[in-house]
Amino acid sequence: MQNILILTASFGMGHKSVSSAIKEQIELKNKDFNVEIVDILDVFNPALNNVGSKIYYNLTEHYPLVYNTIYDIKKTNKNNLFDILLCTAYYKKLHKYIEAFSPKLIISTFPLCSCAVSMIKKMCKLNTKMITVITDITDSWEWLYNGTDLYMVPSKEVKNKLIAKGIDKNIIKVTGIPVKNRFLNSKQNTEKNTLLIIATGMTAQDLSDDVLKQIDNYSSLKTVIVTGRNQDLYSKLSLKLYKNIEVLGFVNNIDELMDKAIFLMTKPGGITVFEAINKELPLLVKDSGIGQEKGNVDFIKKNNLGMVINNADDLLEVINDYLQNPNKNIEFSRNMRKIRKDLSPNKVVECILENAN
Repeated sequence: MQNILILTASFGMGHKSVSSAIKEQIELKNKDFNVEIVDILDVFNPALNNVGSKIYYNLTEHYPLVYNTIYDIKKTNKNNLFDILLCTAYYKKLHKYIEAFSPKLIISTFPLCSCAVSMIKKMCKLNTKMITVITDITDSWEWLYNGTDLYMVPSKEVKNKLIAKGIDKNIIKVTGIPVKNRFLNSKQNTEKNTLLIIATGMTAQDLSDDVLKQIDNYSSLKTVIVTGRNQDLYSKLSLKLYKNIEVLGFVNNIDELMDKAIFLMTKPGGITVFEAINKELPLLVKDSGIGQEKGNVDFIKKNNLGMVINNADDLLEVINDYLQNPNKNIEFSRNMRKIRKDLSPNKVVECILENAN
């Protein structure tokens, strides 16, 4: 049995979710590969993982201007000194791990991973192929490294931008952002009546008591709020007595909840956008202004996949408009269907297995 190594990192949930989706798709298609998902910081130095995750959370939640400044530097500069310095200190440890695991193929779902493998290929003469899977709708330089054998990108726009940066068009495949198999089937449910809110990145201010009271008064609309691992928000909301709002914590059936929904309100993370596209579920997103999510918001706007809301009043306006014009979101779903048709569910795994053989 041959090995495939997926390298990722725990900054946000998206990179690991994409990694899990890729692993699932490979295993469904070909049982002859042993697929391992590894957090690169656990190989570099496990202490870095906890510290790095805390820094990422604090910067994105409390100091977004600082985070965006760092992100913009990495996005616009070809030489990413932040990652290069870290990789220079630890690439030998990763090389030892790769030698021991002996993968037929390495897949990167995080920029730091692509940087490290690129350095190993150069410094240690590693011949293993590397696929970089870009997990947001961006052409940031932080993803682009010599030694990459294939880029799997979310959209044609990203492909064209990479070509303009000098990347060979023959090593770029438009696959969308990989999602788990259960999101690939859109069930046509004629009894959709749910506003689904994934509130994992939201605060109590985003869902104020006043707004929730008004939403709860819509007797013809059910609202499901999924707080995920946001325990503080779950504790606050679950104490309230609602007639038409259901509050859930961490769940494993988001795909089933999507099948019943008319809109998905969420943060504009790359994998969530493509889960919605594959479910043909119109999006309501609040622009966080966070670096990598800006491209996702622009993609939603450009392709008319839903609406960007700035505050709770916008949400109430959307709900009122939908209740008066229930067919209005058909256009959003139709636009998602167009994108979905260009993203064959088998394209991701076909590209991977082609490079693994």
